[in-house]
Amino acid sequence: MALALFSTAHAADKPREWSGEPRPLRGDYQIYGGTLSDMLPPTRNDRKVAIMLKGELARELFDQLGPDVKQEQACNSSAGYRERRRGDITCVHTKGAAYECYFGLDLRTGKGTYGAIC
Repeated sequence: MALALFSTAHAADKPREWSGEPRPLRGDYQIYGGTLSDMLPPTRNDRKVAIMLKGELARELFDQLGPDVKQEQACNSSAGYRERRRGDITCVHTKGAAYECYFGLDLRTGKGTYGAIC
């Protein structure tokens, strides 16, 4: 019985085999004007979207972004907190919590922007 439990648990750690099929995702978004720290209602000339992804996709992105940022550059100094960044995307994981990734888009230009602030 213990061997069966180990095999099942070990299989969950393996990356999912690529199939090319779309998969569902979880997350939240905010459409706004102004800045992340001073959000205003979006306008015709100033509109952005901040996106937060959670769950399996966030874990996969976290794994692809490595390595972790140095602790003194991270947004949080708590034990077990890990943060990875590349360009405008930031992914975080705290031991015992879900993975989360943040990024944004300027909806006027289509260019990437940050989706979260420390």
